[in-house]
Amino acid sequence: MIKIGYSRVSCLRLLFVQATAPLVFLAIILLPRVAEGPQFGLAMQGNFAERSLTLQNATRMERVWTIFGRVTTLRGDPIRAAKVSVDTGAGKPQVLETNLKGEFSTEVTATITQYDALHTRVVASKEGYFTAHESTDFTAKDNVTREITVVLRDDSANSELLSPAALVSSLEGRFRSPAARGRVPAPALKDYDKGVEKLFREGLPLDAASSLAKSVRKEPGCINCRLLLCLAYFAADSIVSGNLEEIEIDKLTASGKSPQERATLLYIAGVMETWRNQNPNAVGFFQKALELQPSDPVVLQELGRTLLLQKNWEAADEYLEKAIQAGAPSEAHLLRTRALLETNDIDSAEAEMRTYVGNQPVRTLPVAARLTYLQMQQRLEVRSLAKVKSVVSQPLPDLLKAMPELKGLEAATSQDALPGLLQKVGENVEAFFRNFSDIVSEEDIRVESLGANGQVKGTQYEKDNYLLMAKSEKWGLGLTEYRASLDGKAVHPLESRPGLMRTKGFASASVVFHPACQGDARYHYLGRQHIDERDTFVIAFAQQPEKAKMVGMIIVNGVSEPALVQGVAWVDAQNYEIIRMRTDLLKPLSKVRLARQTTEIHYGESRFKDAPAGLWLPQAVTVTVQWKGKTFRNSHSYSNFKRFNVATEEKRKQG
Repeated sequence: MIKIGYSRVSCLRLLFVQATAPLVFLAIILLPRVAEGPQFGLAMQGNFAERSLTLQNATRMERVWTIFGRVTTLRGDPIRAAKVSVDTGAGKPQVLETNLKGEFSTEVTATITQYDALHTRVVASKEGYFTAHESTDFTAKDNVTREITVVLRDDSANSELLSPAALVSSLEGRFRSPAARGRVPAPALKDYDKGVEKLFREGLPLDAASSLAKSVRKEPGCINCRLLLCLAYFAADSIVSGNLEEIEIDKLTASGKSPQERATLLYIAGVMETWRNQNPNAVGFFQKALELQPSDPVVLQELGRTLLLQKNWEAADEYLEKAIQAGAPSEAHLLRTRALLETNDIDSAEAEMRTYVGNQPVRTLPVAARLTYLQMQQRLEVRSLAKVKSVVSQPLPDLLKAMPELKGLEAATSQDALPGLLQKVGENVEAFFRNFSDIVSEEDIRVESLGANGQVKGTQYEKDNYLLMAKSEKWGLGLTEYRASLDGKAVHPLESRPGLMRTKGFASASVVFHPACQGDARYHYLGRQHIDERDTFVIAFAQQPEKAKMVGMIIVNGVSEPALVQGVAWVDAQNYEIIRMRTDLLKPLSKVRLARQTTEIHYGESRFKDAPAGLWLPQAVTVTVQWKGKTFRNSHSYSNFKRFNVATEEKRKQG
């Protein structure tokens, strides 16, 4: 924009150049007097205003800009139906919605001068994601725009990851240190200090980024300015802007002359890779950072955290121990507790947890810490069961007496056949969980209360839809089982009459034979038996308290107690499918006053049009429970198995 004052000077200079020397002298003498004449003075003012306005308008242009871009996940997948606010300052922000490809587009009319730029701010949001921000400038002389990419982080992602706030906190001392400030050139120092305060003390990453961007414009080669700007961008969920800063910092530190700053860059990049679920890449970045700064506690801690995510328990323990020795924050003790629990070093895990908790009441701990504490307490309780005798170690005569269903058993003379049996049964169980898709069946239930001599004192009948849905687990797949309406919504049938109870959850019972779980239990080959018109192999099993990772939890009126199981499985001698199973508690649960829970499951094959092989599912189940001195018996019958309709499932989720 040409300013009016400069226009006046330019006009006067032109007049002086065209005049002769005497006239210049005369003009200088006469100008004050001419200015006193009201008519001439008004004429001069009007002429000047007109000329100035003409010059100003000549540089102002009204243009139509196309603002376009896309919204993606951290992995680059498009996000549809995301809300996008586009604000250029030219009127109210426009609110758009992304299409199936995650794209958005709009046109903005703006009047700017040839020296201005169109500043555009984009804010994207969607339920289930953190709100993200990106901004950019489009110069008037180019008269074009470019694609704006906005990346959304999933807010239901792994809660064990380092959060943006925790990432910022882990680096505060590094950027506040006198050494860090000493490496900031004087012209950029004021804006750098503002950015430090906005980011660390006030928790305003967008404001911090604004100040730090100024420091970078003043000193583009200031590595610490760029590092802090990159950190502010990530804290504000301006992922793309942060990635661009990473590229510039990489160029500035590639020579190796700034090892500490490069190590910080590698640390930030590693954390970003964990957010993308690219853990192998993250491990690589952290290891490169440690080559430059071998005793960096925050890098050691995050390497340990990432190894935990990769289930590399021993290596995670090693690096977390180093992190603690190097002065890592208290969270390192919590992370090491998890690693030690996975390696069954319960005593060391308890010591680390005690250090982490200190004098804090457990109820005030973060949710993740409370869960780890409860897991540790559960493992301590389970370990106390190690001396309990199970069906695996029980003499066969005693076992035959306790389980009448073993009548006719042809006892095995050795255990040589056991490894092969476990392998074949395990393959079938693994395939069952791997290939399982959602199924619904009809369920008939007879709920009974029994007297001391076994007579029936009360009965209730129910008929429901019983839904089995696959869900992801660390070891493969698990099942969610519940009673449902026809559209898949969970329902709670009429409450049982006083003195009665209902049971559920039987399709997952075979998981004890899953290859991923066989190391957690002991097995004993009992022999062969002819039952249900089939020849079967009979295998006794019992979870090992010192090794079991999948531990049930019985909760009654807020009181909880871990529950391990033992039992016997009958395996078809032809196809190695489990056709019958009985499970019992490994020992009575005194805290919740549960003396017995015996579950007897009869399996049958169900076939579906879209599957070449059938699924062996519970057909009839009987559960006998002794609780608080009372005995209950539930008999379940399942029939008419069908694939659960995908459209119905979607309705259930929306509901």
